[in-house]
Amino acid sequence: MKRALAYSALILVACFITVGAKGQQVYQFSQYLQNLYILNSATAGLHDYTEVNLSYRNQWVGITNSPTTYYVSVTQPIGKRIEINPQNSSVRISSPAAYTSIQRKSYHAVGGYVAQDSYGPYGLTMAGLSYTFHLPIAKQLSVAFSPSVGYTSVTFDQNKAVVEFSGDPTYMNYVSSRGASSLMDINLAFWMYHPKFFVGYSSDQLVQDRLKLSNQITLEEIKAHHNLMAGYHYRINRNVTLTPSILVKYVGQAPISGDFNVRIDFQDRFWGGISYRNSNSLVGMVGLHLSNTLRFGYAFDFTLSSIQTNNIGSHEVMLGLNLFNKEKAIF
Repeated sequence: MKRALAYSALILVACFITVGAKGQQVYQFSQYLQNLYILNSATAGLHDYTEVNLSYRNQWVGITNSPTTYYVSVTQPIGKRIEINPQNSSVRISSPAAYTSIQRKSYHAVGGYVAQDSYGPYGLTMAGLSYTFHLPIAKQLSVAFSPSVGYTSVTFDQNKAVVEFSGDPTYMNYVSSRGASSLMDINLAFWMYHPKFFVGYSSDQLVQDRLKLSNQITLEEIKAHHNLMAGYHYRINRNVTLTPSILVKYVGQAPISGDFNVRIDFQDRFWGGISYRNSNSLVGMVGLHLSNTLRFGYAFDFTLSSIQTNNIGSHEVMLGLNLFNKEKAIF
């Protein structure tokens, strides 16, 4: 029985580290290029509209009680990002490059998310809030800095637990002595962006608190997570843009892992991409703008590790809403 409890604890640790909570990036998502905020809170307010994203991920389909994750995130820019010379006000706002005198200004943004992650009898409920400050430092180059706070609650559903002897005193003591365990977290993120490239850093679990499964079981402190991302926008022609990017993830006392991505956008309406995740999986992604307000994306992960024979891959869908969108019409 003690071996079973230890095994469950190890499963929880593995899921918490590799599947886990946004705090920006602890849990695994494939479509973060569609919603950079779930990876890096400093990207809140990159677009001049209220951005709402909803996502569902079913990992390792075919394995009973495999991880499933839901989230909703909202970001909102605050403040005026450009100041236009009134003498040229007859020029359409959709063509800002045509203005002879534009002053790019600093501005603010706020964001938040709520997520639910479940695997076997364990569940994680997560929430967080962030503030972002955007500062132009050159003609087309800006930086953004974002502190954020997060909350995670861990629960255990006895009805989903499978044990050999349900009346085992060690197991019953474990069930009776545990409740919802919660953690608070503080994170930092940075983003530098230009029409042709971007570079970002984000962190998670900087507090490095200890996760308590029960009065008798306390895990080692949660390690800080560090993420570095960079990409380049290459416009092939007026209709096609190619964006190669890389995401490097580091957790103390664990090997460095990385995602290598290539995304292609066609007429700013359709996009597709492929991602290779550090000998772990190969991901195919497609998406489209259904309107100026509505976006849709789908990703399929094909597992490359030894667990491949026990599952048929992972599915992820995402729905995005661009509310009060004045940037430009898609159609």
